[in-house]
Amino acid sequence: MANSSLHIDLEKFKSRFQAFGSLDYAGDFKGFWKWKVKTEKDDEHVLDGKHRNETYRRLCNILPGWLTYRPYSSSVCLGILESSLAKMVDAYNQVRHYSLLEFSKTPTEPLELIWHELGRAKEEDGDRNPGGFYSVVAVTKPLMFLWGQTLAFDSLVRSFVPKSLNVLRNYNWVFNDWKHAMNSFQDFLREQPEVIDFFKKVSLETYGTDSIIPYGQFIDLYYWVAGKECGL
Repeated sequence: MANSSLHIDLEKFKSRFQAFGSLDYAGDFKGFWKWKVKTEKDDEHVLDGKHRNETYRRLCNILPGWLTYRPYSSSVCLGILESSLAKMVDAYNQVRHYSLLEFSKTPTEPLELIWHELGRAKEEDGDRNPGGFYSVVAVTKPLMFLWGQTLAFDSLVRSFVPKSLNVLRNYNWVFNDWKHAMNSFQDFLREQPEVIDFFKKVSLETYGTDSIIPYGQFIDLYYWVAGKECGL
């Protein structure tokens, strides 16, 4: 990318990361992610039978405050989410070792199953939408906690990221809309090795590991705080 405005400015990221860190939102993610990286091993993960109830409990405490299910009843949506998490155990296990840097190599079938299961939590009666047309944040906010590789794509981020990154401005997306945006962010990040190295450093300092890095969440907060700075 020749246009420098399409690159992450590390000095701005540092200040925005610090600004984000002063908010309750940051504590929600930091607490969950620290628990996740401590919990997950080769044969254990946050949706397995041993840990799924704790994962669900934590998400129930977080997602309403992140306005994931507005304007609908969070309790109803979270009830559906509980069954969705149980149905996406194998799918999550198939994708959890892939980072945003390898998104194009991530198996499509489990990703699409996850898309439907998380998306239906905000659907009437919890039914799958035949066309897979869901509130994007119903999918991406819980998945950002679980996986860390997707941006949350809330309205602020959707309105602020560069249009060239293929992020739709509308509220509802289909799976391929999200996949297209994620491939764009994969390429965007790959073109910035200095940013990748810095994110590894931040992850090591913040979460005690650079073997699993929440690339999507780091990029999301970069644009979210930028939008707040501009009064959006």
